[in-house]
Amino acid sequence: MMEDKTVLLETTDQGVAIVTLNRPRAMNAINTDLKIELLDVMRQVSSDPKLKVVVLTGAGRAFCAGGDVKEMGGERTPVERRDTMRNYLHETLLLMHKMEKPVIAAVNGFAVGAGCNLAMAADIILASDEATFAQIFVKVGLVPDAGGFYLLPRLVGMPKAKELVFRGNKIDAREAERIGMVNAVFPAGELMDQARAMASELAHGPTKAIGIAKTMLNQSAEMNFASALDYEAAVQAIVATTDDHREGVKAFAEKRMPKFGK
Repeated sequence: MMEDKTVLLETTDQGVAIVTLNRPRAMNAINTDLKIELLDVMRQVSSDPKLKVVVLTGAGRAFCAGGDVKEMGGERTPVERRDTMRNYLHETLLLMHKMEKPVIAAVNGFAVGAGCNLAMAADIILASDEATFAQIFVKVGLVPDAGGFYLLPRLVGMPKAKELVFRGNKIDAREAERIGMVNAVFPAGELMDQARAMASELAHGPTKAIGIAKTMLNQSAEMNFASALDYEAAVQAIVATTDDHREGVKAFAEKRMPKFGK
């Protein structure tokens, strides 16, 4: 039965959810079943208060090879094509963006097309030294989807984003790190240990503050400075009433490590 699931969910006692795309023979290409199951899993993770951090990765040698070409054929109207994009995958991307929980992408291999953009929708991207990234859409006469045109320039800057989109060339993990697409690169055998360790660290932190800080950072690009200052003052007044803040202040005064989430 596990082989029949296109998305696997593992949870830990520390409040970490490990979400694995599970179509290794198809390099975890996004078909209809995977879109439906990934949205279901992300909804489950987002709504479970016991889960504090999400790690998204892929089974086998790929993170995600983008859309499943086998489902791209056939005659469809523009409206049908639009709705295909909106349904499930767009909902998943928005949920990853909006949930007040850190999402870590552990990119273990190929991350191309929509797979690259799915990784970029995470808050932190860790990559194997065997990972490969590409905005491959131009190779089949398409434009970036899965949020790529929005996410890519925010990570690498507009000139580099245009080069990657216009040429569609593959880049390795070290180049992706150099241009700011990924946070860190690790040997393939260490990637998941590193992702789990970071997830555990975040899960033991002041998760309410981290979650709200994620929302603030995501909204910051749409604000002017004065609005941002007003927003942070209002949010800080709320976060200052949390148990985590009280514990942090107490631990500082007592010269010990805080125990958040108690």
